[in-house]
Amino acid sequence: MRKFAGWVLAVGLTAALAGCSLSPSGNMKDTLKNEAVKLEQQNYRSTAMMTVQMDNTSQVYYIETDFDGPDQYKILLGDANKNINQIIVRNKNGMFVVSPQLQKVFRFNGNWAQNQGHIYLYDQVLQQLANSQNLSVNKSGGLYMFEVPVSPSNDVVVKQRVQVDAKTMQPKTVQLLDKNGKAVVVVEFKSFDTGVSFKDADFDPQQLAQSGTKATLASDEEESFGYILPTQTFDNKLTILQQGTDDSTVLRYSGDLSFTLDEFRPSPGVDGWPVTDTVQLVDLYGVPALYMGDAAHRLVWLANGVEFDLISSQLTLDQMRQIAISTLGQVGK
Repeated sequence: MRKFAGWVLAVGLTAALAGCSLSPSGNMKDTLKNEAVKLEQQNYRSTAMMTVQMDNTSQVYYIETDFDGPDQYKILLGDANKNINQIIVRNKNGMFVVSPQLQKVFRFNGNWAQNQGHIYLYDQVLQQLANSQNLSVNKSGGLYMFEVPVSPSNDVVVKQRVQVDAKTMQPKTVQLLDKNGKAVVVVEFKSFDTGVSFKDADFDPQQLAQSGTKATLASDEEESFGYILPTQTFDNKLTILQQGTDDSTVLRYSGDLSFTLDEFRPSPGVDGWPVTDTVQLVDLYGVPALYMGDAAHRLVWLANGVEFDLISSQLTLDQMRQIAISTLGQVGK
């Protein structure tokens, strides 16, 4: 079983750059702001591979972003083979998570692109760098290296490092680092094109939901999913494990921070469950989740055609994220 304890460096960049250290002057911040504004006016499309580092292995995701300024965008999330599993969409009608496999659309609220979602949107990366009061800059070999604290801080990552081509200001990598300076998440850009034209239909969640192959859950060739035990439980103990006949499982963990985790295969072609004004999008680094912060906090996400529903009145959102992340990349028992 895979564990998310003990992050190790995924790819890429040395912790200290050889080269000159630059003061984050007003001119540099102005350059970053101007570049962000220019991208919002030009539109852009980027492709990238994201590596999320685990104990002795890593999970790789494909990311494709279409940005239609000033605030319309579409983010396709897939596996290492570029098979698209989920899509995040913002258009004039709101924000949505789309599952083409299940042909479901989930609507949510919140300022996602301005906080967790910025690593998928390069204009937002630039805005965060420009607005940071603790920006550090180094230049070496025709590249700028920027570092800023992660805001808001959390128990997983504390610092962000961004590598940019010094001549074109186009992105190379974005890293999220833990308190030991090790890379938890590395986004490596493969292509970046500006001046791209889009149609409103490109950002229609209902059309995007119909773009995938409808899942056939009753296929004779499909193996039973079983269930996944989270490797992060905050010292809670598994006290109840109930498996249903419909490929569903209920896991109950008891302790000071008790929680329940439901796992099941949802039926395809059904609208996503209704949401309230409190629903917000939470990034699990490659897998979007929906969070409802009512009396009993609830975090819901889809992975490999399985819906996970985590409920607790004791856990914080950050703790729920850590439990959810610890289930990713595993194979059902």
